[in-house]
Amino acid sequence: MSVEENWLRLHDWCLREAPITAAAIDPPAGQSFVDEVEALTGRKWPTELRTWFGLQNGNPDGRHSALIFPEYQPLPLDLVASRWASMTEMWADTTAAVGGLSLLDEPAGEVSGTYLSAYIPIAFNIRGDLLFVDTRAGHSSGCVRGFMGEDNDQGESWASIDSLLEEVVASLEDGRPCRGWVPSIDEGWLHWEFP
Repeated sequence: MSVEENWLRLHDWCLREAPITAAAIDPPAGQSFVDEVEALTGRKWPTELRTWFGLQNGNPDGRHSALIFPEYQPLPLDLVASRWASMTEMWADTTAAVGGLSLLDEPAGEVSGTYLSAYIPIAFNIRGDLLFVDTRAGHSSGCVRGFMGEDNDQGESWASIDSLLEEVVASLEDGRPCRGWVPSIDEGWLHWEFP
């Protein structure tokens, strides 16, 4: 499938089964805004990443009702920009200590032990962990990985935004766990539990 098809499946499922969650996600961002944030990061974004924000613009309120991914809710573009800027600045000294700009030449998907400017955040949770798209070159370019506190960039990964969406929507449609997380509905919003 494609990002567009899997997003439509996920959004339609939420409209039917979790309307509060569906309503918590903003409509698509304009292409000029996508261009602006992409330029700010100084990275060439994969087509899927640009498409993702052309389909939705995250949860601007940051409330718990928009957890479309297990434990994570999508970031709106303005928060993508601010989180990217704050994380690259906060981790700049660590980045310099563990390899600096040469880490950007490592293949996408390789653990760097720091937050790189090549990491474009797309979702967050209440602990401050992020899901990000790794824009470095290589076979895994465009993969989605987790940045989780002391574990840095060693979190779970998906081959692409599309594969993340496909795994989540298959879990919702089939009522089965997604990487151990069990979906349920709580008064109109999608909820995930880790038993």
